[in-house]
Amino acid sequence: MKYFRSRFTVAKELLGSYAYPEPFHIAAKNFFKQHKKFGSKDRKAISDVCYNYLRFGLAFSEYSLQEGLLLSALMLDIEYAEDWNKLSAELGFTYNVHEDFFIKENQLEYLRTLVKKPITFYPEPHLMADFAHYNDDQNLNFRPKNWAKDHTDKEPRNLGAIGCRELAVNQVLDATVQVQDLSSQFICLQMQLNEGDKIWDLCCGSGGKSLNLASQDRGELYLSDIRPSIIENAKSRFRAMHYDAKLGVADMSKETEHLTFGAKSIEAEYFDIILADVPCSGSGTWFRTPEHFTRFDYNELAKYADKQKAIVANAIPFLKKDGVFYYITCSVFKAENEEIKDWILANTKLKLKEEIAFDGIRQKADGMYMASFVY
Repeated sequence: MKYFRSRFTVAKELLGSYAYPEPFHIAAKNFFKQHKKFGSKDRKAISDVCYNYLRFGLAFSEYSLQEGLLLSALMLDIEYAEDWNKLSAELGFTYNVHEDFFIKENQLEYLRTLVKKPITFYPEPHLMADFAHYNDDQNLNFRPKNWAKDHTDKEPRNLGAIGCRELAVNQVLDATVQVQDLSSQFICLQMQLNEGDKIWDLCCGSGGKSLNLASQDRGELYLSDIRPSIIENAKSRFRAMHYDAKLGVADMSKETEHLTFGAKSIEAEYFDIILADVPCSGSGTWFRTPEHFTRFDYNELAKYADKQKAIVANAIPFLKKDGVFYYITCSVFKAENEEIKDWILANTKLKLKEEIAFDGIRQKADGMYMASFVY
């Protein structure tokens, strides 16, 4: 990295002005709008310095921003070690590295000796056993990939497009290809659809999973979410892909006896498949949104769990007796996954069919959990 000192200074200003829980990429975008002197290379380099620091998770929680940012920069590809040493001295620190450090040194091993404590990302008690390795400090090297799903035929296959920019070379691609994380694609492939199934995606968001299921052309899709703006977004994506779906607004955290999709009213025991991709902490996505590692309020987990239970309890009556209920989160926490599974088994008549913890970290993708239930 050239011009390390100036980019470090700007990165420190950007991080210092950042107010959680606004997504950091939005904060960075707004910051650069206000500081128009930075070109695209500068913006990318400054963002790299920031994200490199944020990816250290809990490691520098006891350090000042300035010191933590300096130490985290040892993981960057800095052109001259002397640039780092000079900045260290200017800031009043005694850290020093040899001139070949960024060429020959095991940077992570050296950082372990400086930090003098394990480099971790999630507080240990919260992680499911299946996701314990998400606290491996090798995950500092994580860089997310975007995965494109080809919707032009029924064959499920991944197009490893590293970033949406790769798709921009042909502007008509958005009519045939949707970018979807690999974990969602994997989860959708585990769902068994039959011809004529009525499928309800009750927290549809932008409709990504439903688009994936629609490409199988086996059932009738119903999408709902809490706000009209969310539904409009999903509708536009379905329209672009020439898929059909019935859409409606529904707040499933509240008890209801019927659902409305346009002019159609739905009552109990109507759906063959219910897909409950519930609101959660999103902790399985934090390696691509690492601002959460040090700022997430873990007291919120109980609130998420209460909401998840309410949504599940209010949705189950709409499942046919021979139907399948899929509970899904992009969380790696026991409180939102295993403990909700156990609650469903203890408080409803459903029985566990299958439980999956998708290990996204090894695939440069998100961590995701799914439990399926039948009567």
